[in-house]
Amino acid sequence: MQVEQAKHPPERIDKRIHVCLPIRVTYWDADAKPHLEMGCTYDISPHGARLTGLRCVKETGEVLAIERGKNKALCRVAWIGEPNSQLRGQVGVQCIEEGKVLWEAELRDLEEAYDLITQDGIVGRVNSSKSTLVGNRRRYDRFAVEGTAELLESAAKPKYLEGNIKNISELGCLVTPKTLIVPGTELKIVLCVANYDLSLKGMVRHAKQNIGLGIEFREIRKGDRPLLQYLLQKLAAQQPPLAIAAAL
Repeated sequence: MQVEQAKHPPERIDKRIHVCLPIRVTYWDADAKPHLEMGCTYDISPHGARLTGLRCVKETGEVLAIERGKNKALCRVAWIGEPNSQLRGQVGVQCIEEGKVLWEAELRDLEEAYDLITQDGIVGRVNSSKSTLVGNRRRYDRFAVEGTAELLESAAKPKYLEGNIKNISELGCLVTPKTLIVPGTELKIVLCVANYDLSLKGMVRHAKQNIGLGIEFREIRKGDRPLLQYLLQKLAAQQPPLAIAAAL
């Protein structure tokens, strides 16, 4: 099967910027009366944002009117950070008005920033008491996970693929797209798990039919460290690690 050519990658693969922008938020109470609250962005993307400083949001699915300067759009609450997690005080929203972009100027003028990932990791140890050392290299627990992955090759004519995430560790993941990619290929990766998106850059370490792509993480978008840490800790609390520790 031919790899799908991506002339215009989906919105989640687009630029996402970690930046604080003041916003005005209108919400409606039980009697449908509007109220105003001030907040701030944690990050922005063409399709939504991660927000902080809001006390009005009570549950997912709520609709808010968000204003930034002269721009205004209706957004739906996709997720709310749990009080005892690294996402405490954060809210993820998605724009529900087709074609509207609240932060067009900022997305045009600012560049994404990424943090390097080393073999020492970038997030807190997950289930570290069960991690082992092989030679000088630490092995990381791998957890089964359900979600989707969007992959974009880092090339002059990039190819775009979609697949399902099978498992994930601090240093990599296993994805099952319909078409394999040659090992050594560099990728931009957007993982979507339980309404959370996180962006990374990595490289295909191995590709096997009926198994999938083993992808090694090299960089993570600035601001997504707490999100990856939260997801791994949540998985660790729900299940034991897979029998074979991840080499990635």
